[in-house]
Amino acid sequence: MKINVITPVNKGGPFNWGKSLAETINGSYGHNYSASHIHEFKKIMKIPLYQDHDIVHTAVPLTYKLWRKPVVLTIHGEFPIEKNIWRHFYPIAIKKANIITTPSNFLKDRLGINNAIVIPNAVFPGQFRTAEHGEKEQVSLVTLTKFSFKDKAEGVLDLIKIVENVQRHTDIKIKYTVIGGGKYLDYVKDKITDVDLDLYFTGFLNDPKEVLKENDIFLYYSIHDNFPIAILEAMATGLPVITNDVGAVREMISSGKNGYVPDSSDEYERYLIDMISDHRSRARIGRNARNTIENRFSWHKIIKEYRKIYDSLS
Repeated sequence: MKINVITPVNKGGPFNWGKSLAETINGSYGHNYSASHIHEFKKIMKIPLYQDHDIVHTAVPLTYKLWRKPVVLTIHGEFPIEKNIWRHFYPIAIKKANIITTPSNFLKDRLGINNAIVIPNAVFPGQFRTAEHGEKEQVSLVTLTKFSFKDKAEGVLDLIKIVENVQRHTDIKIKYTVIGGGKYLDYVKDKITDVDLDLYFTGFLNDPKEVLKENDIFLYYSIHDNFPIAILEAMATGLPVITNDVGAVREMISSGKNGYVPDSSDEYERYLIDMISDHRSRARIGRNARNTIENRFSWHKIIKEYRKIYDSLS
């Protein structure tokens, strides 16, 4: 069975999802299944002319259907509020698709697509080396985010305030590293010129895994989000995650077991102080986070859910 996996060309979340999905299909099922990742605009437009596939699995809202092949549409974001050209095509694409999937119940409910199948995002756990947790004179905090979106950028400003307050209430030295690039990075830097904190911005990194594993605690805060891959990557690294309650994070994290989802900034600070003060708790939460990835959010687990869909359409 041949599957064409279609995504936008820009190397963001949907692109990486499609690339990983195609790789997993090609690596897991031998000659029975194969996949091509198609993301160039011209090739997407030519798909109806070259029907060398059995199923189209797309993260692009295709409004044409000039073939008699099934279409699976995976929706990654809250398209009605997104500021891109694709948002106008989703209503028609939803009607034309044979099956619709979303990565979270949160997004399914927000979009009101009752027949959508929820299949979460995933990572490859084997690609991540786990952090070492022990008693330290300096505790390293890290955030991985995209500064392409103002909502996420302003979340970093909230985190800096939280970390600065925590540093005032503990004698343990804190180092805070923020990974990520985008057009709002300078906007954030301009807002924090007088911050009294050991703070570093790395800018965009092609592969942040090595930086993640050198840290002790992962912090996340966003005003608007769905299913942050950055949190999955931190959990795969064995880092305890503290995040505000945004999007589908409660579908990823059981607060107090494999991370923390505080209900307020004050509670966020209390959780962070507890984690900074107790390396044994960091190690325990980090192990649980890694186990969660291996058992629930590994591509080798998730591919089975997509396989069920493909088999139902064959």
